[in-house]
Amino acid sequence: MLGRMPVGRRRALIAAVAATAVVGAGAWGISAAQGPASAAAGVSLSGFTLTLPVDSAGQQSGAASTVSPAKITAPWLTRNADGSLTFFAPTKGAHTPHSPHPRTELVSTNDFSAGSGAHTMTATMVMQQLPSAQDIIIGQIHGGGPISSVPLLMLHYRHTSADAANSGRVTLTVRKNPTVPGSDTSTVLTNVPMNAAFSYTITENAAGFTVTATSGGQTGRQTVPLNASFKGKDVRFQVGDYQQTPADNSPTDGGRLTVNALTAN
Repeated sequence: MLGRMPVGRRRALIAAVAATAVVGAGAWGISAAQGPASAAAGVSLSGFTLTLPVDSAGQQSGAASTVSPAKITAPWLTRNADGSLTFFAPTKGAHTPHSPHPRTELVSTNDFSAGSGAHTMTATMVMQQLPSAQDIIIGQIHGGGPISSVPLLMLHYRHTSADAANSGRVTLTVRKNPTVPGSDTSTVLTNVPMNAAFSYTITENAAGFTVTATSGGQTGRQTVPLNASFKGKDVRFQVGDYQQTPADNSPTDGGRLTVNALTAN
């Protein structure tokens, strides 16, 4: 066909093919490093660090390492073609000094003072695998600075004997005091199926916390006052796969979930 074309047309076609090849090579280059072009509009890692279930040498034991700033780190945190993020936390893994549970979790770098104003985190996710403990902390307001070992609010997805197969519930645990152990737990929403999208919102303000969860057209809500002992303390949002089985040597046990949307401010 090229041999029968006029010279001008032939040159134009060759130029077009070359341009396409260059663009294609560029697109595949992005894919290798960051995922497809559509991922650019996906879940942002900006403003977070990443806690991993491996130590600084990449071993699944010892002290958990931190990636700062957060970035895709396979196989623990991967970017999907649609821009969503899949978190995997094995039970065989490294953990932080104050917890026996390996995790793959984003930690906000934007700390705030508890009770200082309105602060909100919203996430949409799909629960894909529960660890043997049947429990994953999917969102937190956690202490920072001097109380960095203290969780203030923990949002769980868990499966109990009262839940249907392949389904679970979203529960809320709020610590009463930063220095004295003790917490209150309540249920936000039941009948939350696995492998289907659900969403939650955590809002903290001067009065306390409002937590909502939505799944399949049903919405649950809990409002909890902020204990005065926490007011003014340095806190931050955390989100991801903080599975609740203590570290072990299982080659398959762990938690897996995909986050489709995330905002924290």
